[in-house]
Amino acid sequence: VSRLRIRSSNEAAVCGSHWIDFSSDETKDEDIYSDRHEEEIRRLRDVAMKEIWEERGFEGITALLAVGGLPDIAGDSLASTIENLVDRIDFLLKFLSISGTLEERVDSCLQGFLRSLGDDALKAIIESAAARSNADQISRLLRSAPFRHGTWRLLDRLGAEIRDRYWREVTPARNRHSEAELAEFIDRLLAAKRPRAAFGAAQWDWSRVETSRLKRLLFDAGAVDAEQKGKYPLDPYRISKALGELAGRAGVIPDEMLRLEFIYIDALERREYGIPNLERRIAESPMFFVRVLAAVVKRDDDGEDPPEWQIEDPERSRRVALTAHRLLQRVRRVPGIGEDEKIDTEKLFTWVTEARRLCVEHGRTRIGDQYIGQILSKAPPDKDGHWPCLPVCEVMQGIASPDIGHGFDLEVHNSRGATVRAMNEGGEQERALAEKYRKWASQRAVDYPHVAGVLESIAASYDKQAAWEDDETNARNRLWN
Repeated sequence: VSRLRIRSSNEAAVCGSHWIDFSSDETKDEDIYSDRHEEEIRRLRDVAMKEIWEERGFEGITALLAVGGLPDIAGDSLASTIENLVDRIDFLLKFLSISGTLEERVDSCLQGFLRSLGDDALKAIIESAAARSNADQISRLLRSAPFRHGTWRLLDRLGAEIRDRYWREVTPARNRHSEAELAEFIDRLLAAKRPRAAFGAAQWDWSRVETSRLKRLLFDAGAVDAEQKGKYPLDPYRISKALGELAGRAGVIPDEMLRLEFIYIDALERREYGIPNLERRIAESPMFFVRVLAAVVKRDDDGEDPPEWQIEDPERSRRVALTAHRLLQRVRRVPGIGEDEKIDTEKLFTWVTEARRLCVEHGRTRIGDQYIGQILSKAPPDKDGHWPCLPVCEVMQGIASPDIGHGFDLEVHNSRGATVRAMNEGGEQERALAEKYRKWASQRAVDYPHVAGVLESIAASYDKQAAWEDDETNARNRLWN
């Protein structure tokens, strides 16, 4: 090991340290933390690697990789050390013969070596090495080459078998690619049924991905994937960015965006893009609302849903049901609401009436009313702060459905989420909520007694919860005392 010069700053550099601790004399130089520091590191690495290569050759390199932590950095220095084409090819062939415990580090070293070469040098060395290697070694060599256009042109020279294997096995690099490179690797990886690998490599460049290709990538990434489970996970932030980019383009219809939002609904929760097309479709189409509901809840009669609603595959049916349930929980847009955020009472009443009729027709009467109540609870307050707003009061009072009221009540409590309270606070938060809802109930009592009853029920439930919190606090204090 001592012959590998692992004793000072230059040896540390070539053996795998991004940062080098210089001597006290060296650190007096104010420029040591500037760009010159990086230049000095590179020089020391090259010096150390040259010495290792001249003294011990290939054996020294493999011994270095066995103890080093950054083999790609070592490969980068090797490219400057081994300049003769014949020596480079011999080095590559020896590396490609290594398997077992060192294989991963060897491949990383190859990547550093090959990425340091220009296109002409890369072409010459790969073509020469490939002529003396078997298919496995050629594939391994190409996977270690830079993920860019020049490498892919070499694939064309080596035949369809090597080319197809490369696209099935390569790990795409997340570099800045040209538009032509983006188009090529997305198409190739999609053909290899690797859309998530393509997504990961393209996720910094959505604005430069052509519209039809971006649509196909997003649809495939949500449905088709040949990767090992857990590999290339889709980043929710990047999904939101991709959909936001796609939504503003010509040639993209609302139905396509709606389908993508349904596919990625989990990833879009609390994201900037959201689910605008799904919410808009539910607010505009009672039939769509009932069809989503039908995916979640079975009929309560002896009837049968339309054939186009039925999903034969149990696993797919389960996935669709889970997604539909999340959609119903996520809907925030109230039917009849306009761009000015005002609700048209007539439009809201028409939507609720038709949705209820369809729920009866399709055997989901009570549960349908409950979900309608949940949607109505998302309405904004009036300008004067009274809640729910008058259009919702008009509709709820006009229908006076207990199940709508139950769904309204249920959603109010579910939307509260987790709470944080002081040690001896007891039920103060719940008493404040009870007072708020009771005040609203009083404001609506004369004109909308049914609505006031729903609000009073909410207040009463908070009274009970406040009492429970008080009892918990008192019991805890007695135990401590």
